[in-house]
Amino acid sequence: MAMTELVRSAWKIIPQFHSRSINETVKFYTEELSFELGGVHPDDGGTPEPTFCSVFVGRKADANIYFFQTNAHEFQACEAMIALGTTELDEYYDRLKSGGRVAITEPIEDTEWGYRQFTIKDNDGNRLTFFKFLEGGNPGEE
Repeated sequence: MAMTELVRSAWKIIPQFHSRSINETVKFYTEELSFELGGVHPDDGGTPEPTFCSVFVGRKADANIYFFQTNAHEFQACEAMIALGTTELDEYYDRLKSGGRVAITEPIEDTEWGYRQFTIKDNDGNRLTFFKFLEGGNPGEE
């Protein structure tokens, strides 16, 4: 099989972010952004705080992020983009904005490269840009 055929089997990408506190990361992503918790490690309660967590959204955890506990000297903020459906993007933005607890660093806007998008910053300074395509390719289009 050709190399191009092999890599076409890719079906998911999982960004890895740094976290100063896994417990605070879990709280922010599940309570403020309504992500689902995939899991934490260790999960046996034997340590004061877990060193890893996974959070996700989407039908099959389509948008999944792994967080690793990092000390202050090694910490580096990360970024990712998450595509949302045609009608859901604006409603999600409105709810986050009206809640007043999520730092919106870039308000919703249509871009010259064909996206409608907005960006938030989490409790560690990691940035997530939520977007949809202005033309075609979005779930929920009629």
